[in-house]
Amino acid sequence: MTQLLKTDVLESRAYQEVIAASASNKNTLVVLPTGLGKTVIAAMVASQKLKNGKVLFMAPTKPLVEQHLEEFNGLLNVDKEDMQVMTGDTRPDKRYELWREKKIFFGTPQVVENDIIAGEIPVQDFALTIFDEAHRATGEYSYVFISEKMNNQKLALTASPGGDKEKIMEVANNLEINNFEVRTEDDPDVEPYIQDKEVDWKYVSLDDRFKTAKNHLEDAKREQLKELKRLDQINSLNNVQKTDLLNLRGELGSKLSNSDDPKLYSAISRVATALKISQALELLETQGVSQAYNYMRGLENDDSKAAKRAVDHDKFSKARGMTEHLKKKGEEHPKIDKLRKIIGKKEENEKAMIFTEYRSSCDAIVKELNTQGHNAVKFIGQQGDDGMTQNKQAKVLQAFEDGKYDVLVSTSIGEEGLDIPAVDYVVFYEPVPSGIRDIQRAGRTGRQESGKVIVLIAENTRDEGYYWSAHHKKKKMKKVLNELKGETSEMAAEKEKEDKNGQKTLADGFDDEKASEESEEEDEKIADPTEEEELVVYADDRENKVSKELSRMDAIVKKKRLDVADFLVSERTAIERKEAKDFVDSIIDNRVFDQIQSLHQFENPVLIIEGKDLYSHRDIHPNAIRGALASIAIDHSVSILWSNEIKGTAELLESLAKREQEENEKEVAVRGGKSPKTEKELQEFVVAGLPDVNTKIARRLLKEFGTIQKVLTANEEELKEVEGIGDKKARSIRELAEKKYE
Repeated sequence: MTQLLKTDVLESRAYQEVIAASASNKNTLVVLPTGLGKTVIAAMVASQKLKNGKVLFMAPTKPLVEQHLEEFNGLLNVDKEDMQVMTGDTRPDKRYELWREKKIFFGTPQVVENDIIAGEIPVQDFALTIFDEAHRATGEYSYVFISEKMNNQKLALTASPGGDKEKIMEVANNLEINNFEVRTEDDPDVEPYIQDKEVDWKYVSLDDRFKTAKNHLEDAKREQLKELKRLDQINSLNNVQKTDLLNLRGELGSKLSNSDDPKLYSAISRVATALKISQALELLETQGVSQAYNYMRGLENDDSKAAKRAVDHDKFSKARGMTEHLKKKGEEHPKIDKLRKIIGKKEENEKAMIFTEYRSSCDAIVKELNTQGHNAVKFIGQQGDDGMTQNKQAKVLQAFEDGKYDVLVSTSIGEEGLDIPAVDYVVFYEPVPSGIRDIQRAGRTGRQESGKVIVLIAENTRDEGYYWSAHHKKKKMKKVLNELKGETSEMAAEKEKEDKNGQKTLADGFDDEKASEESEEEDEKIADPTEEEELVVYADDRENKVSKELSRMDAIVKKKRLDVADFLVSERTAIERKEAKDFVDSIIDNRVFDQIQSLHQFENPVLIIEGKDLYSHRDIHPNAIRGALASIAIDHSVSILWSNEIKGTAELLESLAKREQEENEKEVAVRGGKSPKTEKELQEFVVAGLPDVNTKIARRLLKEFGTIQKVLTANEEELKEVEGIGDKKARSIRELAEKKYE
């Protein structure tokens, strides 16, 4: 297409060239089956847009971001030094320089969002923004905000946009899409590149002992549903699923925000009990004995009324006893036996990938397969105590590709985007009710060669419902995609007709001369600013959602790790934000009063409580919540403000900032709080000004080295001896200490 593209390394595929040409001057959503080269199309479009400015390519995870950089490096005649990965591994102050120096950026959306909020990205310099896994662009996901702020051409990529046309159009609207390029596996231009996938459904039967435990749990759940029906919260006891209970919990929470009806408290407690029993039932039906037993035992340590009601129920107790008996006998789940046979049939050089919903199932499957002589390894996400870092994930995938392991057992982390080697077998340990996730799982095989997809289904359990749910959603998705293709063809024909008549369409943009005049007028406005000063709010760097809304209001949001409070709007006013659920939790575990006490470093401490479910989140009496609120307001002299949602919180912060900065002419203190009174406090204050060092770490540094001077002269290895100081912080401190003042 241009000298920037390495045409000698590209296999000529007509559909890629057609899509890239269509996407070269329109905001385009590309829907293309897995393995057909969406990144190649992105590189083709980027090679055109680089003539006009910088390019930003985003993906949900760091490994996927790095994968895209390597692919672009192989496809474009652009010096790799001009390409840059932008993730949390790069310090914010360093990223500021890189955004101005480099040409092509590969970033995670959270980092890009943070840097836009902080005003670090020169958005006017960008000609193209690429959104990988674009179906995520709904609700509060970072893609939505980024699209609002990046005023340039957009390219959105996905293999599975969803089966609901409204959802697809929500993604399209959020990314300002005005052009669709849709291909399905049946399209003649992509069909030659589609490999066969053999899909097989393996049914397993639960034996009488499983069924007995299952029936006990269903009876215990039914007792809760009877009570909910008596309280007029449900109409029928039949076919009440987990989703129905979750929806009912939300409805009850909304009602409780406007009522103190004791029936509502009773109902929401019964819903909570039914949900806990449902979870035990799902684990027993679809996962295994150990998973169900461990969950039921865990409820004994849950101090909520809902858990106690479940544990004390006779039928639940019988189910737990039966599950314990099965566990002692070494029984797990008939799926394990079936899985062992499936993996045992694969050839020595073949690879398999097994998907399961639960980490505990990952561990059980890996253990079982390894006892059978396979080399299986688990692959899980980062969150939680047993999580895998992205570095560990990358090492596992490399070892799998190199042949050290022949079976990869993965949770949902392996479904989307990551550069996982193609496998011969994909096994669903359980069906998923999502059409998107079903497609993503199956897409791990049948890339270069034919593959097999095997779905394990426990008869007469929710497995069957989930399977048919995904089946119908995929069928609906295919229908919706065909409709989009038809509408796109009609739009193209209409545009061609209008072009022949010499008319401009909306997609063609505004009249060039008029646009130029408007641009000059805008330049004049920028060159001649009003005397009004912009509002500045310091936000804790973990408060992304509210910071985003403040940025939409054109406030300057400066993100920093704050020791005290979530927001500072002046040197004397600090605000702690608490979602209603977290506020209730913090009363139970006594966190709230420690945090409130810390706010008294400031002259005007403020607490904002956000949300409507203050009295419905936990089994705690409303009087306990009211008592805590009264103590905060009267005993601790903290102002309490309320908001229903994130936007309302941002509006309150904007009003507080205006009050302080415009009317009271108070400055915002970066390290706000009362001035240090003692020499010790002053020493801590000085050291806490070092990069990424808070007051707690400052005290540790001073205890270790004795004086400020010794802290500043310590080398990296000495600094790392202090708890809380790692490689990055030690390096940052040394760099600042040695940097010449300019």
